[in-house]
Amino acid sequence: MPLNILISNDDGIAAEGIHVLARRLSGAHHVTVAAPMHQQSGTSHALTIGRAIEVREDENFDAECHVAAWAIDGTPTDCAKLYLDAIAEERPDVVLSGINHGSNLGTDVIYSGTVGAAFEGYFHGISSFALSLLDGSSLSFADAAEYFVPFMEQVLAAADQPFLLNINFPKELAGDEPRFVFCRQGGRDYVNAFERIEMEEGRVHYKVAGEVSDTDKGIGTDIYAVEHGLIAVTPLGVDMTDYPLLRQLGDAL
Repeated sequence: MPLNILISNDDGIAAEGIHVLARRLSGAHHVTVAAPMHQQSGTSHALTIGRAIEVREDENFDAECHVAAWAIDGTPTDCAKLYLDAIAEERPDVVLSGINHGSNLGTDVIYSGTVGAAFEGYFHGISSFALSLLDGSSLSFADAAEYFVPFMEQVLAAADQPFLLNINFPKELAGDEPRFVFCRQGGRDYVNAFERIEMEEGRVHYKVAGEVSDTDKGIGTDIYAVEHGLIAVTPLGVDMTDYPLLRQLGDAL
């Protein structure tokens, strides 16, 4: 049965990953795109407050498929929320975000605009997927989309309530066939996270940089999975309550 699918991202509406994903899905499903006009990586779940957000219908999104596309001058969360709350005439069956250029592994999900857009779908009670392809992967966006679509359809058929899955495709597949594995979120940090830049007249700028330093990539984590050629699938939730601490302080105080 055809699905009504909303696709967003944080790389912007011109990014290759969102075009490839929309094209792969449009033959069998009804696809709508609502994506940022410009690059919005690292915006997490930021929402634009205090200024009007420009929205333009992108009639030239893709000449090969019939996709209604909206370019939105805001964050990934703006895009998903604005479409769902103000533009949509019919509620989507599923929200997709990606395919992102680069991974969203471990604690990077906190900063990720890709995950932020998917969270907005989940907040609206819609099953959602965030999709990312590791830098330097031998897999193409087309490969990732081809592997993902039957997995998505299988999961949607099996699920009995809305969910959010964060999916990362590896640099190389382990074996000839793709293997999706469910795993927990690992730990990721960055060494020398900022580059100091000396400017004229004594001004100092800093630019985000740094090298990855994984603090938890043990067996069962998303980082371990992609390093071993597997497609990592991590269910994410909204409740950020620290339950052990809640119980500890509740008992003590």
